[in-house]
Amino acid sequence: SASVWMVSISHHYHILGTDQGGADVLYQSLKGVRTGVLLGTLATLVMLPIAVTLGVMAGYFKGWVDDVVQYLYTTLSSIPGILLIAASVLLFQVYIDLNPDFFAVGMEKADAKFIALCFILGVTSWSTLCRLIRAETLKISQLGYVQAAHAFGVSHSRILGRHVLPNVVHIILITFVLDFSALVLAEAVLSYIGVGVDPSMGSWGNMINGARSELSREPTIWWTLTGAFFFMFILVLAANLFSDLVRDAFDPRTSLRRADA
Repeated sequence: SASVWMVSISHHYHILGTDQGGADVLYQSLKGVRTGVLLGTLATLVMLPIAVTLGVMAGYFKGWVDDVVQYLYTTLSSIPGILLIAASVLLFQVYIDLNPDFFAVGMEKADAKFIALCFILGVTSWSTLCRLIRAETLKISQLGYVQAAHAFGVSHSRILGRHVLPNVVHIILITFVLDFSALVLAEAVLSYIGVGVDPSMGSWGNMINGARSELSREPTIWWTLTGAFFFMFILVLAANLFSDLVRDAFDPRTSLRRADA
């Protein structure tokens, strides 16, 4: 296969060239895949429980619960996302600088910063999914079978587990994949401006940041930027194509259209 061929030939020839420091661009791009997948997955897993819990509670219980949840996600949405994330990352960086004894080696510091970035991205990215789940739960809670369950005295937890959550799973799955793509791109932007993952960690954002000075050289060193862009494009494209398949598989409206046809 092509991947085996690239690995075997890399010992003798750099397919995507090398950067200014002599590092292989293809190897750095492949390391960026690991960073992008880990960050997108972990940050989305942090975001999902917050968004699902608050969205379902707001749509089902209504009243003051709905008012509190709406206040929370409206306030969060009104703050520019990049500024909020950058401020949080910088605060954690100050904590690292003030407590050097907590991290024996530089790799521990880089891993701690990476985990903190995943957590920060997840905590600041739940408002859109929460709004979608709240709206869907409001609609489901007014349907006949849910009202009948209330009339028969079925508990709230059983109604949520049997009638509400199964009907919002398709929204959760679709948003999971779409948010994964957005978070991969967010990491590249944050690393480019210097508040993303640690510079010692291989990522596309760090590659693009390092390529800035190389683009101004004569002759222009363009393959570092091209390598990062190509692999980022492939990963995000694959995630979006997968989200289309997930939507077709789990969206009940798609199943109804197929049945009618």
